[in-house]
Parts: sequence; structure tokens; C-alpha cells
Amino acid sequence: MHEPILTPSKGFLHACVLAIRVALMTESSSRPGLRPPARLVDLARHAGVSTKTVSRVLNGEAYVAEAMRERVMAAVAELAYVGDAAATGLRTKRSGFIGLIIPDVRNGFFALLTRAIEERLAPTSPTLLLGDSDEEPDQEERYLRTFRQQRVDGLIILPSGAPSLPDAVSEIPTVIVDRTVPSVASTADHVLADNSRAARRLVEHLVKHHGLTQVVLVAGNTRVSNVSDREKGYLRVMEEAGLETHVTAGHATPDDAAAGAIEIFRTLTPPFGVFATNNRMFWGAMAAVARLGLHVPRDVLVTTIDSIGEATVTGLKPTQGVIPVQTVAAKAMRLLAERTQDPTLPPRHESVDIDIEFGTTCGCIPLTTPLMMGAIPPQKLPSATDG
Repeated sequence: MHEPILTPSKGFLHACVLAIRVALMTESSSRPGLRPPARLVDLARHAGVSTKTVSRVLNGEAYVAEAMRERVMAAVAELAYVGDAAATGLRTKRSGFIGLIIPDVRNGFFALLTRAIEERLAPTSPTLLLGDSDEEPDQEERYLRTFRQQRVDGLIILPSGAPSLPDAVSEIPTVIVDRTVPSVASTADHVLADNSRAARRLVEHLVKHHGLTQVVLVAGNTRVSNVSDREKGYLRVMEEAGLETHVTAGHATPDDAAAGAIEIFRTLTPPFGVFATNNRMFWGAMAAVARLGLHVPRDVLVTTIDSIGEATVTGLKPTQGVIPVQTVAAKAMRLLAERTQDPTLPPRHESVDIDIEFGTTCGCIPLTTPLMMGAIPPQKLPSATDG
């Protein structure tokens, strides 16, 4: 079985470049004509300072004169000094890496979260190693094994159910973000959004504000805790309103979601509403609307949760629950730092409110013309009962 390929973040790419440079320069010691790697003593000689001063600058210690720091860093650049991460790790008992495992790099929310976390790593802080589990426990298991072998200093994970996650939590300072799994629900630090409340607010908006009696749930994998919480919010509103539920769930891609939505949409009389559990389900629902020749928001009012942004070409502004990514990242990094400082702390759970933004897809902000996703031409697709 192949070892996982780490999907590189910006910092990780930089680390890879440094690692390659170290390997090439180390090899050069036995190859005539190539320069050997610079050492700490070479930096000191080049900058005209002591090796102790060089070490203090490279370790980011305080009380070093700015002029002295600039001389050392100039020598680092001129000699292409890269250091020895392995040796540093042996001395400090730290690898210099933070692991981050996300479920789907194609999902805009996870990309924004990755960026927000990396922005909080100062230039002298650990490098971020990024893994994409693709919502597969086996793939997540391989990343966890790799990160444990690399002795990462901390782990932030949006879990997909890898069996060894409890072991990782017991060995590595870990923060669970966005969703949880039963195996670590009570033993690890968490930062979770209030998904059920946001779902209730969006579905109530369709039912109470717009007066709809038909609302469709287009959902991903309801075994994932945040999707399950959003489903529960939808079901609660529909039950309280005495309305029939219309659910298509278990979809992994927008195409799957579109196919499931089409089957239900065919049975309904417009206008009706849609609550999609994430941005991929949203685009699947929008594709279904287009393929049936329907219009948003005249025929179908669509809502979702996730940071989709605005499609400026069409004027589309989704009505959506927006998870404050910067807040999630800040809380996760703080919990990770505190867990690193004191591994004996009891598990902490922090909640994040989801902001609701009303846009064009429910009609609260008017469109010049009703939106039909013209990039996907309307067409008659076979129903479940066709040939």
C-alpha cells in the first residue's frame, strides 16, 4: 500500500524546497565542483559575530540588537543556509511540524480554514503539513500514521472516522474541528459550529418568512456529525410546522446531489424551498433547478450552510449560514497551544455561532431577472420511472 502524498500548503512547499536543498548540498560533499552546505560557524564568520549570537538569532530569542540580527540574516541569505531540522529536533524534542487533516481540499470552506490556520503560524513557528482524507477513514488512517511517525508537534483534524484517532489524541496535542466522531467526542479538545441552530434558522426563514409548505433537504453523508446536526435542524422545523419532509441524502458530489434532487423536484409544484447541507450540495441543487428549466428564486428558493461567496457574473448571492473561519482557526490554534503547554488539561469544547446572510437565492435581495443557471442548459432528464 502506498504511503499518503501530503497535499502541500505554501509553508509545506517551502519546507520541501529546503529539504531538497539540504539533500543536494549534503550529497555535494562527495561531488567535486559543488559547494558543501553552510554551517553555523560559517554564518558566524561571514557575519563577524559569535556562533552563540547566530544561534540566538536563528532561534528567535529576544534581546538581540536589530543591527546584529540583520547581519546574521544577511549571512543566512548570502550563504543559502538551511540548517539541520533533524538535529534541531533531537535537541528540542520538537519536529517543527503541525499536522492538519481536512476531508476535501475541493471544498471552499476547508481551503479557507487551511489558509486561516497557516496565517496564524508565524514565520519562526512550525510548518504546516496538510493532508486531504477525501472523507475516507483509510486515507485518514495513513495520514495519522505518517504524522505520528514524523512526531508532529500538534494536530488539527476534521475527522472522517480513522480507527487510530484516539491513539493519536493520546500521543499528540490535538484539536478536533468542525465535526466530531464518537471515539474522541469526550476525550479531545473541540471547536464546533452550532449547525443545528443555523439549519433551523434557514428552514424557518423559508417556512415562516416566505410561507413555503414544501422544503427539500439535499444532504451529504448524514453519518458525519455536522451534516447530521443540520439534518436534525431541518427535521425539527418541519415537524413543528406539521409539514411533510422531502429528503435526498448520502451524496458525495454535486452530480450525485443533482440526480437525487431532480427526482424529488419532479414530484413538487413550485414554489418550493431547498436547504442544502453544504456548498457542494448547494451547487448540485442549483444544477437540478437548471436542468428542469426552473428559476431561482421564482420557482425554487435555495439556502445552504458554508462559505460560498458571491458569483459576481450571474449576480448570485446565496442565502447561507456562514461559518466564521477566522474565529474557528483562532480558537483551534489557542486550544492547541494550551494543550501543548499543559497536556493534563481536561478536554475543552468551544462553540462557534454561524452567521446568517440573506441573499438572492431566497428572494430577499432581488435579482434583475430570475436566475437560471444558464451554464447548464435545461434538459429533460429521465425520472426514476423512465425506461
